[in-house]
Amino acid sequence: MTRTGQDADHLALSPAQQRLWFLQQLDPRSTQYNVCVGYELRGALDVALLRRALTEVVARHDALRTSFPSERGRPRVRIGTPEEAVPLPYTDLSGDPAPRSRAAEFAAVQVDRPFDLAADAPVRAHLLGLGPDRHILLLTLHHIVVDAWSLQIVVAELGALYSGHVRGEAVELPVPEAQYADYATWQRGLLRGEHLERELAHWDGFLAGAPAVLDIPTDRPRSSATSPAGDELPAPVPPAVAERLHRLAADLRCTMFVTTLTAFMMLLARWSGTHDIVVAVPVAGRAKPEFHSTVGFFVNTVPLRGDLSGDPTFRQAAARIGAATLDALEHDSVPFDMLVDGLGVPRNPTCNPIAQVGFQLLRTPHRAEATRWHDVEVAEWDEVRQQVTRLDLEMHLLDTSAETLETLLCYRTDLFDPSSAEQLAAAYQALLAEVVTDPDRPLSKLSVPSRRAGEADQENTENGGM
Repeated sequence: MTRTGQDADHLALSPAQQRLWFLQQLDPRSTQYNVCVGYELRGALDVALLRRALTEVVARHDALRTSFPSERGRPRVRIGTPEEAVPLPYTDLSGDPAPRSRAAEFAAVQVDRPFDLAADAPVRAHLLGLGPDRHILLLTLHHIVVDAWSLQIVVAELGALYSGHVRGEAVELPVPEAQYADYATWQRGLLRGEHLERELAHWDGFLAGAPAVLDIPTDRPRSSATSPAGDELPAPVPPAVAERLHRLAADLRCTMFVTTLTAFMMLLARWSGTHDIVVAVPVAGRAKPEFHSTVGFFVNTVPLRGDLSGDPTFRQAAARIGAATLDALEHDSVPFDMLVDGLGVPRNPTCNPIAQVGFQLLRTPHRAEATRWHDVEVAEWDEVRQQVTRLDLEMHLLDTSAETLETLLCYRTDLFDPSSAEQLAAAYQALLAEVVTDPDRPLSKLSVPSRRAGEADQENTENGGM
């Protein structure tokens, strides 16, 4: 069901959307919640048919045509008409001596352009020409209408529609079972009364006594951290280690997510000197099957708490963290900001509430090989860089195959120097290599330092190895 104009006036934002809208009003020039992805296209591209396919994808999903005008200081939902063509401007870089470098510079400018949520379409597309049969497609969206799952839907539909049009075939994709407004209405009905009280009571018990701030040594005081400016540090995991991590997960009867999260929590325990670790983890937020084909901002953040007291081995820690993960995922319906407010957690402009460190493992088998849109080869273009981070530290793992695993450490540049980020990333890689060799080694016996290189290792000694 598609809603436009007046038909949408009664629709409300989801709680997560309302939070992003509020943050954008506080800083209208912010690009913290811009999402930019790039795709390299190799082959004879029909630009007109690509534009047509893009317009059809946007027409299928109300969220991609939604703006949020303000009325008496409160946001409203306004959905544009599906008939309106989506602009796909073209920039020819083929005459540049270094077209790929120029494309990366162009992408950096695009991702740094703020959205006016009241007036702008939430999707911007741009096509860059690098040479004969070589193009880069850039898509920039505001997070208020999209998440990573949604991007996969958009790109899959774009490829299917384009391929069909090139072949001259009528393409009939399944109609989405629901639009995002249906989800927002359902969620608002869910998050009230006994259900909300029960969920908040669970989280109150789950987080009772947890440290408000994870005390990781920084290069500058937290009080000086006032911006989301960040940087990222990618690093491949050696294939032999990646393969052994998969085998270790199978041996422990847990997921790769729990296996790699356990290693990360053990590293944080060594660096912070505490055995009580809380990490923010994104979850899909699509509790009902009818939302699986819907584009929108579904993703939620849940805090996972790891108990590393008593000097556990990796095997023991993984069992604890696996159980805590299952418990948290059974109670993931409350949006993170609603959880913060419902538990009365104080907010601090220099510190994210509840958890300041994030972790995510993404299964990305599509990165291993290019896909095809008819006779055009399509691969993710990795040169898009977003120089912001929403947490102090975020460790992302890209799990492409049994032997291909990559870490991506994002860090706040207000707090950490590049050299410190490099130390942390290297320590995590070393810890992964160590635990696959001996998962029964206690935390205190791991060779990773308990503080950054050059700092005293007093706390571990004083506490008897935790």
